[in-house]
Amino acid sequence: MPEQPHDVLDRHRRDAGLSYGELWLRYFELGGMASALELQAIVHGALQTSAHDHDVIAHALNERFAELGGNHPVPYADDPTGP
Repeated sequence: MPEQPHDVLDRHRRDAGLSYGELWLRYFELGGMASALELQAIVHGALQTSAHDHDVIAHALNERFAELGGNHPVPYADDPTGP
């Protein structure tokens, strides 16, 4: 069974060493409009998200990986390998 989009986001959040609060702050700085609680629900799969919000979360994570000297492993919504 393929990994669900929220599983991908949460796995990468953990790999990036970010708490939910740290991820939310990065997401918010990029223009994300969900509350911290809503973001946590999105990452847990309890709340559906738009492609736009998925992409903002993915971008926040990819920026963190770039800071760590890595690549951009989190797929965006329009990526054929993405959600």
